[in-house]
Amino acid sequence: MLLPCLAGACRPTSGEADDLCRAEQLPDEVDLGVRTIGVQVPDGAGGSVHADVRWPESSAEAAAWPVALVVHGAWDAVGTPIDRSSMRVDVTAGLVDVHLDLPGNGRTEGTNDRRGASSRAAVAAVLRWAAGDVRDLGGCTLADRVPGADADGLYVVGTSNGGNLAIAALADTTLSTPPVRGLVVWETPAGPQFVNVELGATPTVYRSGSCVFASATGIVCDLPVERLVELSGDPSVLCFDLDEDNGCGDADVTVRGVEDLATGLVMLSPALLDAAATRGLTLSGYATHDAAADWWAERDGTRLAGALVAARPDLPVMVLASEIDHVQTLADHPHVFGLGEALQDAGAAWTRLNPGAEWLPGLVEENAPNGLMRLADPRGALLPEAVEEPAAALLTAAVLELSDRWSTDDW
Repeated sequence: MLLPCLAGACRPTSGEADDLCRAEQLPDEVDLGVRTIGVQVPDGAGGSVHADVRWPESSAEAAAWPVALVVHGAWDAVGTPIDRSSMRVDVTAGLVDVHLDLPGNGRTEGTNDRRGASSRAAVAAVLRWAAGDVRDLGGCTLADRVPGADADGLYVVGTSNGGNLAIAALADTTLSTPPVRGLVVWETPAGPQFVNVELGATPTVYRSGSCVFASATGIVCDLPVERLVELSGDPSVLCFDLDEDNGCGDADVTVRGVEDLATGLVMLSPALLDAAATRGLTLSGYATHDAAADWWAERDGTRLAGALVAARPDLPVMVLASEIDHVQTLADHPHVFGLGEALQDAGAAWTRLNPGAEWLPGLVEENAPNGLMRLADPRGALLPEAVEEPAAALLTAAVLELSDRWSTDDW
C-alpha cells in the first residue's frame, strides 16, 4: 500500500514509485511526440508553486536530457499552461521544458509581488525540485516523473522581463538553490526605463548613444526634460509632449509605469523621477525617488549583474536579441548591449551574444564567444527576424550550445 505524501515530505515505496510518479502524464495538446504533466512544488514556506513540464515521448531510461526552466515575461503571475506560449524550448530536440506560475494567480499560492522576493522564491523552489533536492506534493522529483531528465543539467531561460527575474533569483544568496549550468536571457528590458517603455516605442524620445551604465544605477538614458508634462489624475499621467499641444496623444510618449500592488504606488525609473523634479512637477500616486530606486534594485538585471557573478562565478550567460525587438524600438539596442556590458564588467565567466551557427541553422553572421558588448560601441550582430522565428528554435539552440560546451569543456 502506498503511504500518503503530504507537502512533498515522503517518497512512494520502492517498486511503486514509477507507476505513481508517471500516472498523470498526458500527451501534449499541441506537439506530437511530447508528454506533459502539471505538479505542485513545495515553496519551503508552507505553500506550493505550480509548474508544467514537457519532454519527448520516446523511451529514455538512459537519456540525460538537459532541463530548461523558462521564466516568463511581462508582469503577470500566470506562466502556464505552456501550450499557450511560443516562448518555450523544443523538447523534441532532447530537452525537458519546465514553466512555472508565479505567486498570485491561484495555482501558485501567495500574492503577486511584481517579480520581488516571493517570485524569486518560487523560481528557487522549482529549481530545487528539478535538481532532485525536494519532492513535489505527490512525493516525486523531476527525475521520478521524467526518467530522462538530467537533474545535474539545469539551465534557466528568462524571456523578456523574465530575464530580470531569472538574474535576480540566481543572484539571491538568501535562497537555497542548486547549481545551474547556464543562463539564457531573451530580449530582456534590462532596467526600469526599458521595462516601463519610458523612452517610448513609436514615437520615441531616445537619442542613440545617450545611455551609460554604472553598477550602482544600472543603465541610465538621457531624457528630454523640457518636453515632460503632467496631466491630472490619480495617478497623474506623465508624458513627453513632442507635438507641444499640452496633451498626451498618439504623437507623444506617454509613460504609465508599473503599480506596486503592495503599496498601490506607481513605480517609475529614478531617471524619470529626477526629470520630473527638475521640471518642477509634483507627482500624484507615484513612489518617491528613493523608494523607486530600492524597488527596482531587486528587479533590474543590470544592477544585479555583480551579485549574480559573485554568487555564481562559473555561470555562462547567453544574451539573445534580434534586429527588431518585440517591444523596444531603440536603434542601437541599449538594453541588449548594456546588459552585456554589465555582465562583462562584473567578470562573468563566459558570455555570448546569440548562439553560434553550429546550433542555429540559417545563421550567416555570428558573434565570437566573449565578444565585447558595450553601450558606447554596439557592434555585435543581432539576429535577422527570419532566423529568430520560431522563438522555440532560438531558445533551444541557446540551451543546446551551453549544454554541448559543458559536455566538451569548450569554453
